[in-house]
Amino acid sequence: MGPTDLFDEVEDRLARHSPVASGEEPPEGEDRKERREGRIIFLVLVVALAAAVMWLIAAVVIPTGTPIPPDLAIPVCYAMALLNWTAFLVSGHAYTLDRQHSIISSLTSLNGLVILWLASTGGVLPGYGISAIMLLFAFGFVARTGFIFAAWRSAVIAFGFVVAAVLYPGKGSLLVDAFIFGAAIIGTLLALRLLEQSRRRVFYQDIVITRQADALRLEKDRADALLLNVLPGPISSRLLAGERTIADEYPAVTVLFADIVGFTPLAARLPADEVVGLLGRLFARFDELVAARGLEKIKTIGDSYMAAGGLPEPLADNAARVVDLGLAMIDVARKEGDRTADLKLRVGVHSGPVIGGVIGHHKFTFDIWGETVNIASRQESHGIVGRVNISDATWRQVQDVFDAEARGRIHLRGYGPMETYTILGRRGL
Repeated sequence: MGPTDLFDEVEDRLARHSPVASGEEPPEGEDRKERREGRIIFLVLVVALAAAVMWLIAAVVIPTGTPIPPDLAIPVCYAMALLNWTAFLVSGHAYTLDRQHSIISSLTSLNGLVILWLASTGGVLPGYGISAIMLLFAFGFVARTGFIFAAWRSAVIAFGFVVAAVLYPGKGSLLVDAFIFGAAIIGTLLALRLLEQSRRRVFYQDIVITRQADALRLEKDRADALLLNVLPGPISSRLLAGERTIADEYPAVTVLFADIVGFTPLAARLPADEVVGLLGRLFARFDELVAARGLEKIKTIGDSYMAAGGLPEPLADNAARVVDLGLAMIDVARKEGDRTADLKLRVGVHSGPVIGGVIGHHKFTFDIWGETVNIASRQESHGIVGRVNISDATWRQVQDVFDAEARGRIHLRGYGPMETYTILGRRGL
């Protein structure tokens, strides 16, 4: 969007009704505009109230200090005070700038015409009348109305002055008064025009700053979301907080490895897009299963999938959740295999302590290390296809939840003979 479009938006926003008038919540990023409109409404209320007070004072001052008859001045002053007080009350319920400007401009015009009539009738148009009009212009300037409103009320008062000057019955020249009156009009309009242009420039800058802030916020949200897709939530929060070296010990974790049996020859038979699509669908379902159980996906390597429970936050039943995940993954793979190919999983699980941390500076990765990870991998590679193969350490934690078949002592590469089990299903089902 170019500067012209933004200036058009400034015009639209300045002319648009305030959201308060329609009972709507103000949009995000427009709080500055609302505060500015609130200040203008406050000024209009102050001017209307001040005018009412000034007319009440005039009801005492005019009969005392001028030759205007009291029986004329006092009723007119009271009537104008009542009118300005009414405008003050009405202004409090006019929630748009246009309505506020219309009220104060109409009020100023009427005050000006009454002042001219009263001064002309009393024979004090020179000096007293013009002084009152100057005060009126000062009130109008304080109200900070828009230039167009100031222009038409000035035109109304100027027309009234011309009529009053032509019909003025008193002696003396009104040339000096006319000069002062004209200079006041020009000065007031020029000042309001410059003020309005300044407000528009500030509002234009607010729009640009708000849009830039929104764009930065959107990019930050995207970056944070991307980081959450790569790292566990608590880990990503620490990274965003400025922590650069993240390495922790997790004493009670259950690790799962799952591998698609015979995937290499299967990938050789299928087109590349089908292979990628198959893995994408399968791993997406695995991700859903992991999230549903409050576990953490660690990574995928080729056709292997690694997940863990008990980190970064501890879980008392992490072993049972991971074993249940393995059973669900086998079921999902079987159903997916019925659609495209014969897919079978081999799953290995082991429980114990691990070390976890973030590695990399440009491409962050959360990974875990330790014997628990290696033994879980060996459980998978030495396990029975289509079964969840677990160690004795895991079995001791889930034996009240699942039924299992003991396989005896199986020689695991690098660790020698170890007691292993295969899960048959949930106990009681």
